[in-house]
Amino acid sequence: MSDPAEALSDARLLALLEAAIFVSPGPLAPAQLARAMGETSARIAALADTLAAEFAKPQHGLLLRTVAGGYQFITKPEHNQELRELVENLPPPPPLSRAAMETAAIIAYKQPITAAEIEAIRGVRNRETLRTLLKCKIIAPAGRARTRGHAMQYKTTRRFLIEFGLESLEELPSLEELRQRESFLMDLDPLTAK
Repeated sequence: MSDPAEALSDARLLALLEAAIFVSPGPLAPAQLARAMGETSARIAALADTLAAEFAKPQHGLLLRTVAGGYQFITKPEHNQELRELVENLPPPPPLSRAAMETAAIIAYKQPITAAEIEAIRGVRNRETLRTLLKCKIIAPAGRARTRGHAMQYKTTRRFLIEFGLESLEELPSLEELRQRESFLMDLDPLTAK
């Protein structure tokens, strides 16, 4: 009969292993997992085999596979067509409002920046817009300002880069380039032309 403490330990490690593989953007090597969990590669491999056997059962939609020397969850091939149709029928995420786009742009150029500083630039209150951007994970808290009141500061996130198709913030056009574009667009707009 196995030791209950060891069984609990295995259950906890299985849960941690499953969670780590699930959240990882790429395959996790057994040696990486062993180091992170303070275990041996052999124990991690045995636990991974247990997880793979569990996910191979018909009630699961995922498989645990070894890919490029590491563990990764993939969808079961028999579900691919249904998943493709499901994803195609999902409504697209709602586009960001003009206020949210303006606020995200201000944060991108001036980060870290407080809500009061953003309001001073935009000339309007933006608490709800900040909540929306936080909820969408476009921005994140960046600590407290070293000023009186220690207001929360905001910064853009990796999600901001993904949403706007940027490799890094260095790809943002300079403020001078933006001013030139705005001037050019205003010259093209027949409503603003003299």
